[in-house]
Amino acid sequence: MFKKLKSMLNPETIMQPELSFLICGLEHSGTTMASDLFREHPEVESGFECGVLLCENPSEFLSFVPFRNHMAVGWGINEDDLSYACQAQSFNLFYQRLFERSSIIKNKKPNFVFDKTPRYVTQLETVQSRLDLPAIVLIKDPRSLALSDFKRSGKKIEEIDSWYENWKEPKRLYMGSAYQGYQYAWESDRCTVIRLEDVCFNAKATVKSMFEFAQLEFKCEYLDLRSKRFGNTSGSSISVNSCMQFMTALPEHIQSKIKEDFSEFDRWFYDF
Repeated sequence: MFKKLKSMLNPETIMQPELSFLICGLEHSGTTMASDLFREHPEVESGFECGVLLCENPSEFLSFVPFRNHMAVGWGINEDDLSYACQAQSFNLFYQRLFERSSIIKNKKPNFVFDKTPRYVTQLETVQSRLDLPAIVLIKDPRSLALSDFKRSGKKIEEIDSWYENWKEPKRLYMGSAYQGYQYAWESDRCTVIRLEDVCFNAKATVKSMFEFAQLEFKCEYLDLRSKRFGNTSGSSISVNSCMQFMTALPEHIQSKIKEDFSEFDRWFYDF
């Protein structure tokens, strides 16, 4: 009776689904695949990315470029909707207002919503202090990350040596900030670190563990990615090629350089 009355007085705090968990990890480490897998569940939905938890309060997010620029397409809202959400006095209320206005959320009417923002891993402890939610943290081998970045650069394979020298130092600095987030995640019972390689080589058990961590029922049919919204992942199922392609696509001397230059991030390398 009390909940029903409260709903009538303030529907945005009751009628909208609550944010249930976070997905993060270095860009191109499998976060979109994880998002696609969870979205196969009939009661789970999300936009593409958010990023509000990188801000000290919701009002800062209104000018938090580039993340705020992705909200229109990523969540199906307009500028007025974003302003309305950013006027919230708490992060919980921000998400309630976002879900209230999001066409993506309204279309599916989920019971559970997650926020997949890769960059959260760089400030993960702070992010969870702002909103205490479980976090699924994706990781993959640095050699595979390098291939993903190289392919997105549009460079030819003949240019890979010069590309690598320009890419190496900025990437090391960024990975250094992210590595602190992973170290925190490895030690926290509010986080689970999932290797993309384990998703590829042992899909059923690994994906099931992700669903169990998020307190969601898992079914094998979710491994068939039928509800992909964005083209960031290829194919309609989990492919071993996504984590092994670097072995043939990257020259061996580049693979060796990565192992040497990024050796401080030893826990990131997978023992193939």
